[in-house]
Amino acid sequence: MSIKSSLLIASFCLLSSAALAQQTPATEVKEPVETISIPVLSDGQVFSKLDDKYPAVLTYFTSSSYDEVTEFYSEQYGAPVDEQTQYGRLELEYIHMDHPIRVIVDDQKTKREVNVIVQDVAKVEE
Repeated sequence: MSIKSSLLIASFCLLSSAALAQQTPATEVKEPVETISIPVLSDGQVFSKLDDKYPAVLTYFTSSSYDEVTEFYSEQYGAPVDEQTQYGRLELEYIHMDHPIRVIVDDQKTKREVNVIVQDVAKVEE
């Protein structure tokens, strides 16, 4: 085989490899997902849980009373910084580890629906 033929074949292989590399999608290295821990009452039946990024949201149903829900989250997060009832729903606001946390409790037939929203510190400061 002549030098010219060898160079031609090598060039063809190099071009083919480059074209194939452009068509192959790059593999992304994903960082492990950190979940945001949101406590749930022991009898809580989780309906939805979005805890892989802020704002983290948890919705569940419980047979516990409004007072029991308030006591549970006060044990977890300390005394609420605000507590009010709007449209028949109890709304509690906490600050825990600099994260604003809202707990909303509403009657749903024989149970209480509890929504917990944990906001990102950086978003609040903007």
